[in-house]
Amino acid sequence: MELKRELRICKGRLDEVKGAISIRCRCNGTGKVRDLEKSKRIGAPVEKECERCSGIGYKRTPSTTAYKAITALLPELNERTWRRNWKPFYESLVAKCDIEESYAESEFQKITR
Repeated sequence: MELKRELRICKGRLDEVKGAISIRCRCNGTGKVRDLEKSKRIGAPVEKECERCSGIGYKRTPSTTAYKAITALLPELNERTWRRNWKPFYESLVAKCDIEESYAESEFQKITR
């Protein structure tokens, strides 16, 4: 049984197509969601880290999407070369961006306290 995932982007927002799986986070970009079980037990709202984005607040762009975008500019780049040489570089760039973003956030928190 094959599950097909279809997504359509219209006018800057994600519209779900029948049978589509949403890639949106429940956190709406905040990185935090309400923990319903703990909230019911305690009787007060309890927040936790969003499971979908790991608290980052957005869905990461998969490397396949990056590959498709790059092959639009470089059609001679084959998938094997991408996987062996360029995908690790792409993933290290994303990791570096995450590190720098968290550093910038911590510096901003120091300044605004």
